Amino acid sequence: MKAIIVYDSRFGNTERIAKSLEIGLKQVGDIQTAISVNDKDVIMDSLKEYDLVCVGAPTEGFTSSKPTKEFLAKLKGVNLAGKYGFAFDTKIDSRLSGSAAKYIEKELNDQGVKIIAPRESAIVFAIKERGAIVGAKLREGEDKRFEQVGQRIGTRAVQALAQKQLV
Repeated sequence: MKAIIVYDSRFGNTERIAKSLEIGLKQVGDIQTAISVNDKDVIMDSLKEYDLVCVGAPTEGFTSSKPTKEFLAKLKGVNLAGKYGFAFDTKIDSRLSGSAAKYIEKELNDQGVKIIAPRESAIVFAIKERGAIVGAKLREGEDKRFEQVGQRIGTRAVQALAQKQLV
């Protein structure tokens, strides 16, 4: 099994979460490859090589970041039907903040990707100067939690792929 984690990151937090997912995925024995790549650096046709495609972004303006929306629009030209997917985001801990992962999950699902586990959010705290957000800090423990999420989705994906191959 091969897995890729595609992410956009504004302040570095979503990248950290992507790397944590990668660590967790690599701990699942049957996953030969697990890499994380910024969505600007993805070669779209290479996505066909992966069994599990994870996509994450910061939540901005109640939804996914513009670079991730652009990536997902390009993804429509790649046939990922039958692949497994997982959506994640970073966001402020408020039900009013919206969710990039909700948008990503819907887009992946609409393209025939089988969602292997419900979306997950890593919580960040906004860093403000004179009322303007100038950064964000990841809540303590989110890195470790996403390593566990990586193990869980990796295990599910390996089991699903094995079952699919038996049919």
